[in-house]
Amino acid sequence: MPQFSYKAKKGPQDLTSGFIEADTVTDAVIQLTKSGQTPLEVKPHIPVRPVLLRTEKKSGANLRVSQAALFQFTRQLADLLDAGIPLARCMELLSRQRRFPLMVLVTGSITVVLQQGGSLSFALSKYPEIFPPLYIHTIKAAEVSGQLPLVLNRLAGFLESDIQMQARVRSSLLYPAIIFVVGMLTLFVLLSFVLPRMTSMFEDFDAQLPLATRIVVAISGVFAQFWWLMAVGITAAVWWCRAYLMTQPGKLWIDRSSLKVPLLRTFIENAQISRFSRTLGMLLESGVPIVTALESVTLVVDNRALQEEVKKMTAKVKAGMSLTQAVKTSPLFPEMAVDLISVGQESGKLENGLYKLAASAERKAQEMAGTFVTILGPAVLVVVVGIVGGMIVAMLLPMFQMNMIIN
Repeated sequence: MPQFSYKAKKGPQDLTSGFIEADTVTDAVIQLTKSGQTPLEVKPHIPVRPVLLRTEKKSGANLRVSQAALFQFTRQLADLLDAGIPLARCMELLSRQRRFPLMVLVTGSITVVLQQGGSLSFALSKYPEIFPPLYIHTIKAAEVSGQLPLVLNRLAGFLESDIQMQARVRSSLLYPAIIFVVGMLTLFVLLSFVLPRMTSMFEDFDAQLPLATRIVVAISGVFAQFWWLMAVGITAAVWWCRAYLMTQPGKLWIDRSSLKVPLLRTFIENAQISRFSRTLGMLLESGVPIVTALESVTLVVDNRALQEEVKKMTAKVKAGMSLTQAVKTSPLFPEMAVDLISVGQESGKLENGLYKLAASAERKAQEMAGTFVTILGPAVLVVVVGIVGGMIVAMLLPMFQMNMIIN
């Protein structure tokens, strides 16, 4: 039988608390009343992370799921609710999915909470690593307004848009990354194995070698003797850099550094404005108060340097400043963003202005991504070819010099 935790008043000043078994919350209240107590708070008693606790202990790490798994969960739940299926039954159906095993355990745990009378937002709040605060706030507001299917559809659309944006960025950076990796491997092979064999041709060369040739010969000599040490050093440096960039100071450094590149800064700002505006519009349209919505949206901004600007703006709105005035004082938002938010706030449809701002910023981000990749790919190729070509020319210079002496 389900358990409920309660707080009740027994007598003028005596407060009691504990657990009681009952079929529903109403039955628990009736039992407490019959025992001479006045119930103050009765809610389902759900053990924290009942299903996943053993899994987490085995893994030794916090629970994480991909954004694709969260999107599928949201989309399928929205579709099932649109079909008129009760919420608890929807969770039972979702727990039978096998594509994302961890989400199967989560939905099974959520089903238990719902069957014991808990709300969906209460059940989701048990897993903050999987469901971010803005997700839970949106669901909670939807439960109050009675528009859970509609809000879940909006959440699914937001997650899908975010996944597509990230996929476009990754695919755009794939070509330059491949060129860079292949170029570095080519340089390593040339310096470690190819060029050292060519230097034997210069042993009987009486004239002094050109400076560029002497530099390349010296570098290739070091690589030829200690190529294994170079490989270990490069691997260790890459590992250390990756480990550092995973820390908070490292993430802050890379976020600040990326904003110093002019073209990249414009892309990042537009991408973050798009996420900020779309998420804030969705929360406001779902009935979340503006201060709570702004606090949740802060977590959506990936760049920590820009996240600080959003926090400052949120503090100003908390202090009583209007959103338009707060946005106007922030260097993150352009003048067009201020105008769209101002018009939306004056017309009483702030979310519409935010959606228009998100669409405009997303278009600009996509254009900047195309421009950035168009420039970055050839630029990396030119640098790699220039270095390799320069080394080859340096090795050929003595031959040209020898030919001139013979002539």
